[in-house]
Amino acid sequence: MILTVARKEIREIVRDGRFRWTAALMFLLLLTALLAGWQRFEKYSHERERAQAASEFQWLNQGDKNPHSAAHYGNYAFKPAGPLSFFDFGVESYTGRQVFMEAHKQNFAVDRAVADSSAIARFGELSGAMILQVLLPLFIIFLGFTAFAGERESGTLRQLESTGVSRSQLLWGKALGIAAAVAMVTVPCLAIAAIALSFTAEGAASDAYFTSRVTVLALSYLAYAGIFLFLTLAVSALARSARTALIVLVGFWAFASFIAPKAVTEVSRVVHPSPSLGEFHAGLRTDQVRGLDGVSPWVKVEAYKQELFTKYGVDKVADLPVYWPATRMQYLENFDEPIFDLHYGRVAATYAQQRRLQDWLGIVDPLLPLRSVSMGLSGTDLIHHDQFMAAAEGYRRNMVELMNGYLAKAASGLNATFNSSNYMTANEKVFAIVKPFEYMPPSLAATLNEHGLGFGLLALWLAAAAVFANFAVRRVSI
Repeated sequence: MILTVARKEIREIVRDGRFRWTAALMFLLLLTALLAGWQRFEKYSHERERAQAASEFQWLNQGDKNPHSAAHYGNYAFKPAGPLSFFDFGVESYTGRQVFMEAHKQNFAVDRAVADSSAIARFGELSGAMILQVLLPLFIIFLGFTAFAGERESGTLRQLESTGVSRSQLLWGKALGIAAAVAMVTVPCLAIAAIALSFTAEGAASDAYFTSRVTVLALSYLAYAGIFLFLTLAVSALARSARTALIVLVGFWAFASFIAPKAVTEVSRVVHPSPSLGEFHAGLRTDQVRGLDGVSPWVKVEAYKQELFTKYGVDKVADLPVYWPATRMQYLENFDEPIFDLHYGRVAATYAQQRRLQDWLGIVDPLLPLRSVSMGLSGTDLIHHDQFMAAAEGYRRNMVELMNGYLAKAASGLNATFNSSNYMTANEKVFAIVKPFEYMPPSLAATLNEHGLGFGLLALWLAAAAVFANFAVRRVSI
C-alpha cells in the first residue's frame, strides 16, 4: 500500500506543470554550481602544483649565501584542495591558501579570494553545497505543502482513507513519492559532477578518500532533506489550508536559511570575541621583547652563553667549539616558538570556541550542523585549515633549524675570525637537505570525531521531524 500511495504521489507531482518548471530551474542551478565548482577545483589544483614546484625551485636556486640568510629568503606552502572542495567551498575564501615561511616569523595565510570579491559575492558563493542547503529545502516545501492540506481541500483525502490505507502508510507513501521526485532532479546532477571529478588527477588518485567521504556526506544531506520532508508533511497535515501550510513552511525556511545562521554567527563573536590584527601584533611584539616570564631574550642569550662557557670550560666566544652566531640565532628562534604558540594558539582557540558554540546552537536550526559537517567532510573547514597551518609552521621551524644547524657545524672554529669577509656560504646541495613541503589532511575518522556533535544534532532533528510528522498525520482532520 505504501508503494501504491508513493506511485500516486509522484504521478501527480510529475503531471503538475509547476514541478516541471521548478525542477528544470533546480536542475540547471545545481548542475551549473557543481560544474563551476569542478572547474574552480581543477584550475586551482594545477595552479597550486605549479606554484609549489616554482617555490621549491626558487629555494634550491637562490644562489650561494649564508644558510641563515637562506632561511630568511624562505619558502612558500600552498594548501592543496581536497577532491570534495569543488562541492563545498567552506571557509577557503576567507582563511587563505598560501603561507610564507621564514626565519624568526610565523605568518598568517594569505591569498583570500574574498578580498577581491564584491559585496554580493561575499553574501554567498554559488556552490553545490549552497544549492542543496538553501534551495533543496524550498524545493521540497513546494512539492509537499499540498500533500495533506491540498488533498483535504479537494476532498481526495477522504477517498484515500476509504480504500483502507492507514495514516502511517499514507505518511510514508507520500514521503517516498516526494523523495523520488526530488531524486529525479538531484541524483543526475551529482552523478555528472562525480564523473567529471573522476577525470581529474586528484579524483582518480583519491578513490578511497573520495568514496568514503562521499558516502558519509550523502547520508548527511539525505538526513537534512528528510528533516524538511517530514516537517513539510507535518505542517501540511496540521494546517487548515494549503496556503497556511506554505506560509508557515516558507517562514521556517527563511529563518533556517538566512536569519538563524547570521544571528548565530554574531552571537558566537560576542561570546568569544577575537582580537583585531593590531591587538594581536602588539601583544606578540610585547612578549617577544619582554619574554613570557618577564625576562628579555638578550638577558637569556647572555645567560645561555655563560652556560656554554661553563660546559666547554672556556671564558670567551673565540674558544667555543660551536659557531656562536648560528647557535645564538637558533636560541632566539627557540625563544620565539612558545610565544608564537601562545598568540597564534589563542586565535585558533577563539575560532574553535566560536565554531563549537555555533554547532551547539544547531539545536534551533538543522542547517547549522549540516553546514559544519559538510565543510568538515569536504576538507574546507577551520579544522583542516588549522592543521595545514600547523604543518606549515612545523616545516618552517625545521627549515630554520636545519640551516642554523648546518651553519653551526660547518663554521665551527671560526668564532675568532668571524667577519663579513669569511661569512659562511652554502649552495644548492645544502638547501636540498630541506625536503619539499608536504601536507596530509586529517583522516576521515578524525573528521567524524571532530564533528560528532553535528552528526548527533542532525540525527536528533531527523528523529524529531519524523515523530512530529507521525503525530500530525494521526491527528489530521478529514
